[in-house]
Amino acid sequence: MNISSLVNKISNPFNKGHAKIQPTTDELINRGFAPINNKIDILFINPPDSIAERYGKEDMGEVGGDLIPLGMASLAAYVREQGYGVGVLDCPTLRIDNEKVYETILEKDPAIIGFSTTTYSLARAIELAKKVREKLPNKLTVIGGSHANVAGIETAKDYDVFDIIAYGLDGEYIARDIAKKFKEKKYNREAFLSDSEMLKNIKGIIYKKDGKVVRNQPKENIKDLDDLPLPARDLFPMERYIPLPNQYKKLPLTNMVVIRGCPYFCSFCDQAGTGARRRSPQKVIEEIKECVERYGIKEISFWDDTMSYHKKWMKEFLELLIKENLDLVWSCYAAVNTVDKEILQLMRKAGCWNIFYGYETAIEELAKNIQTDKKNRDFEKMKQVAQWTKEAGIEVRGSFLIGLPGETPELAKQTIQNAIELDPDYAQFTLVCPYPGTKLAKEIDQGKWGKYITKNLEEYQCWNVTWLPEGYKNPKELKDMERYAFRKFYLRPGYIFKRILKIRTFEDIKRYLKGGTALVKSFL
Repeated sequence: MNISSLVNKISNPFNKGHAKIQPTTDELINRGFAPINNKIDILFINPPDSIAERYGKEDMGEVGGDLIPLGMASLAAYVREQGYGVGVLDCPTLRIDNEKVYETILEKDPAIIGFSTTTYSLARAIELAKKVREKLPNKLTVIGGSHANVAGIETAKDYDVFDIIAYGLDGEYIARDIAKKFKEKKYNREAFLSDSEMLKNIKGIIYKKDGKVVRNQPKENIKDLDDLPLPARDLFPMERYIPLPNQYKKLPLTNMVVIRGCPYFCSFCDQAGTGARRRSPQKVIEEIKECVERYGIKEISFWDDTMSYHKKWMKEFLELLIKENLDLVWSCYAAVNTVDKEILQLMRKAGCWNIFYGYETAIEELAKNIQTDKKNRDFEKMKQVAQWTKEAGIEVRGSFLIGLPGETPELAKQTIQNAIELDPDYAQFTLVCPYPGTKLAKEIDQGKWGKYITKNLEEYQCWNVTWLPEGYKNPKELKDMERYAFRKFYLRPGYIFKRILKIRTFEDIKRYLKGGTALVKSFL
């Protein structure tokens, strides 16, 4: 057993004391199915992937990074509540491949196969959908998720293995409508797809009719998110969800999303300008209590793009959480302009230990090019908020982008130097990727900023050079800049010494060992 495997084994909170025998993979697969009248109307699949696909590097060991796919969990909860049989397969966490998925489909016989995909998992979804189409021709295949949202029309044009592309900010009502109409057609795919009148009345879908792509009107956003049931965590392999080693303090951990959409307009983001809708603080507390009482959760990772954007809401939530006294720690994402000294101190009192700020760049010209100047006023404000956060006793994380519109190698080095001056506990340097549908992608299509290196969507991950800003000579120069950023930030003696001083527990040692191993193999 190598060091990474050993650390992963002893880090799993469910291995403590060997008092509880862990469920087998087959048992966890069976847990994911909740039939109604012995029927599974729809199976939601998070397609298989590998460590290499997820992080762009081979041989990183079992570094973790598995968290419940909350979109799928919410879809499953809502469709089940509406009276339909559901199934879920979180393949990356279960460590199962498409062969095992296909065997499960044969055994469970779902009527609808629903793929929830990111762009980097698209290839696995296509591979499985081809097999389903060939060998199980009456199954209805549907693809949704972030890839379908940004490239739904392209997906319909390029791949005939998906009958329906579901798009939009909220998928619950769309999934219900598809399941309802397919059931009314007695699960007959041909009858379903040939009914043009019925199809055109299902909002939020894209499909082909007589060889032409049809995009229906989008489904209305859900106005009151409190109307949705809590995510169906009971169907998922909760025992196996462990985040990356530098992203937690306590285990078991689960992630949560309490806000949908984003109020900002960053040009590289598919959530830009979607507005923000939030659940009530009381509903959020209800979900937290369920996680603590039912699953023994000790830490929450809030995945909202900007959890703190509405200060009145945030303050009410924090005061309720403090009142509950749940002995819980948590982390979240925030924008610089959304916090102040008072709210940061209240966040710390409520158990927050880590805030991830989307800094992107501190260079005013580059920030304006991607419209992040609205959420991060200027470098002085960034430094002030970072200092307030540290004074409150909260760790600072920061994201920085390499390969921005208008960037040159010299400006990239300035961004890296700004990151060093901000001195976050951790920094993430990411290559800009112009995902289809974003403002940035449209600008590059129009000949602005630079040129595409590839338009193959299967290569659209943030560790691939997919486009080249005008200020760079070639893709290698840009990729080398990413590597330079990590080395420059993390190999500082002062940084290493400060991390050593922060070690408090054996759990810290295990996390640092796993995280350091992954960092060295990836970038250093």
